[in-house]
Amino acid sequence: MTQPELSVWNFGKAENSLACREALSLAQQHLKSLFFEKHADIDWLVHQQALFVDEVLQFLWQAHVPDATPATLIAVGGYGRGELQPFSDVDLLILLDEAISDSPPAALSQFLTDLWDVGLDIGHSVRSIAECRAQAEEDISIATNLLEARYLCGEAALFTELEQLTVSNKTWDTRLFFERKRQEQIERHRKYNETANNLEPNIKESPGGLRDIQVITWVAQQHFSVTNLAGLNEKGFLAQSEYDVLEKARRFLWQIRFALHHQAGRKQEKLMFDHQRELAKKLGYQDTEKRMAVEHFMKDYYLAARAVGQMNALLLQIFEENIIQAAEPGDIQPINRRFQAHNGYLETINAGIFAFYPYALLEVFLLLQQHPHLKGIRAATIRQIHAHLHLIDRRFRKDIKNRSLFMEIIRQPKGITHEFRRMNQLGVLGAYLPAFGNIVGQMQHDLFHAYTVDEHTLFLVGNLRRFSCEEFNAEFPLCSSVFYQLAKPQLLYIAGIFHDIAKGRGGDHSILGVADAEQFCQQHSISAYDTQIVTFLVRHHLSMSATAQRKDIEDPEVIREFADLVGSVERLNYLYLLTVADIRATNRNLWNSWRDSLLKQLYHSTRQWLENTEQQAKNIEEKSQKKHQQALAELIDKGYQNQSISDLWQDYGLDYFLRHSVDEIVWHTRNRLDRPDQEPLILVRQHNNEAATLELFIFSRDRRGLFAAMTATLEQLQLNILDAKINTTETGNTLNTFIINGAAQRHQDIINAMQQQLARTQLTSGYNPQMMPRISRLFKTEPTIKFTDNPQLNHTVMELYTHDRPGLISAVAQVLLSQQLQLMNAKLTTLGDQVEDVFFISNDDDNMLTSSEQDNLYSTLKDTLMQQAEQKVSTISF
Repeated sequence: MTQPELSVWNFGKAENSLACREALSLAQQHLKSLFFEKHADIDWLVHQQALFVDEVLQFLWQAHVPDATPATLIAVGGYGRGELQPFSDVDLLILLDEAISDSPPAALSQFLTDLWDVGLDIGHSVRSIAECRAQAEEDISIATNLLEARYLCGEAALFTELEQLTVSNKTWDTRLFFERKRQEQIERHRKYNETANNLEPNIKESPGGLRDIQVITWVAQQHFSVTNLAGLNEKGFLAQSEYDVLEKARRFLWQIRFALHHQAGRKQEKLMFDHQRELAKKLGYQDTEKRMAVEHFMKDYYLAARAVGQMNALLLQIFEENIIQAAEPGDIQPINRRFQAHNGYLETINAGIFAFYPYALLEVFLLLQQHPHLKGIRAATIRQIHAHLHLIDRRFRKDIKNRSLFMEIIRQPKGITHEFRRMNQLGVLGAYLPAFGNIVGQMQHDLFHAYTVDEHTLFLVGNLRRFSCEEFNAEFPLCSSVFYQLAKPQLLYIAGIFHDIAKGRGGDHSILGVADAEQFCQQHSISAYDTQIVTFLVRHHLSMSATAQRKDIEDPEVIREFADLVGSVERLNYLYLLTVADIRATNRNLWNSWRDSLLKQLYHSTRQWLENTEQQAKNIEEKSQKKHQQALAELIDKGYQNQSISDLWQDYGLDYFLRHSVDEIVWHTRNRLDRPDQEPLILVRQHNNEAATLELFIFSRDRRGLFAAMTATLEQLQLNILDAKINTTETGNTLNTFIINGAAQRHQDIINAMQQQLARTQLTSGYNPQMMPRISRLFKTEPTIKFTDNPQLNHTVMELYTHDRPGLISAVAQVLLSQQLQLMNAKLTTLGDQVEDVFFISNDDDNMLTSSEQDNLYSTLKDTLMQQAEQKVSTISF
């Protein structure tokens, strides 16, 4: 129920700027309490906020500016619309008569000074009518602001003259205004990856945000003299049902924005993790058995943004027809008995097509694939699709004609990504695959998954499709090569659609999704053999990345186990492509040259094993010997003496050759032979020619605390350690290799820092930052620590699962040092806010850890990490 209007003076007296500030602050707090405690109408609150500011501005203007002054105070922008969120900018135009435009009165300066004293975030300009015209003609943003001008106080005649400029004469040609606004939106959407489903969306600027609604109203106001959505509804541009959907979404976004401003205590448009959980609670969401309150809240946000995006696209196309194409003759080209092209857009030949031929609801997307020259679906036909979505029911899904059409869409050589995305936007995909409909707008509240489940899935399908495009062969050469070996690429796309379809149901989604995939395959007449490939991929879509990132893939036993799981080169090909596409679609920051090299190595090693080639070593000794021989041959070929090499290698163990590539062995050896007296020897180079991923090699005398000191140095430099290989020779030297990324420093900076560290008589203690990022506190979890023994290599594998934070590896290293344990190798994986680190360790006798040693390590490490997590939290977010 709408509240009666209030005055800001209900909360204080208008005596001076300080009193105004106090009254405005109390009034704002009153609106806040009405929103959170009384659930007051959001439209009333936003307009009431603007009214409060109006009163303060009018009082201060009258206090400073004499009545006879030929000047006018005008609200522009969002404030001009009479809408003001709690901490939004107050945009003002002080309009001057030409007679005083060159020398504005000093009273205006004092007026503006008082506005800042009141605490308002003011954006202002001082112009004459002529200046308004000239600048509006040059800058479309100024022209847009003037469209929303609203009189506050001062000489009314000047405002009337401004209205004549902006309303009657218009500073921009309507056609050009529309095209520029549409281009602005395209560029803005591109900044946000053209998706509303980002992890931390901007509720104002992201696709589907409030700015998309404003673009509609700006164009409508410029061309149709309509100032709001209700006006578009009255003029017939929006059907009542469409208006209701768009209004509901707008009001919901306004509620979020109002609450977010108060939660942050300032103007804040990005819906950051820091605020999502608290806002969900304040807006009335609750945890359920399967989902957190924040996940319910964010799903509603994404669905609202999707509705805004749909209506924005629909109306802009209608505006294009009315503005751009109005004077042009209609170009109609027949396509078949049901569809035609109208000025480049696909449309039905009459409004009853979908009712008479329900299968046309799928056919429309197949036609767009087969006719790539088409620009999209005409707005009238989009409306018809919306109106007939209810026809996609159980009977529709059982119809062999519809199943065949859906499979035909998947089999098309082009347009799969675009049409699946379009099907999702229009609700057709979720209607045809109800299980997919359940994941639309579903988020996972972590820092690993950057998109909603449906958006991630469509990105994955797009990545798979990219592997098939010849123009992108150089981007992922191995993926492109493997893709061309697939007998049936459609099986890969189906697995991609279903790989995460069971997210949010509780339980293991990889297992639950198999039933959905199997049912789909049976319903769409996919053979039992092909069904097994699809279900294998859904069940094991995480297995290849887990093996590459958590296990020692230099160990032939690991390769044998993975090869047994995969079973054939055919399945390996499918799984490799799905894995690469999945990682790249999860988070743009997740993919790097290190993960790329791990997956390539695992793919090649597994393929050799499956093909039983002689290249594949079947045990540790054989693999080490092969690398030894290959590196020796390469070094001799480069001019190094066999005896010098053998002397250098004589105290190297099998582990060194097992865990390093031939290229690494050659690189280490050449530098040691070229600089025999240099100790420590520190080398840095790019890893796989990627500037941000580096390979660091350190040769030095072994001493207690060395690994802890090295990791502390790297973490102090804000570097992420992806991999660590530790080898100690029989003569007491260590050969340490680190793969690191996030390197903003020059190579020499890293070398200098490490040299300074190793030159110290007493090695430094671990890196223990005094301030932890606030996001670490938000996502902190109790660490999980697991141990398994590897009798073949006589070491223990420790798996650590915990939340990421600065100084983590250094803390682990300090604990290993305190327990007198040796680290042989480490594989360190960061997935958003979580780390999945694997450490290969032995005790002081070079044996596997005993039960008591494991127990001591477990309790000490857990206590250390929990204490570290409780340190003072900084205001820095990742």
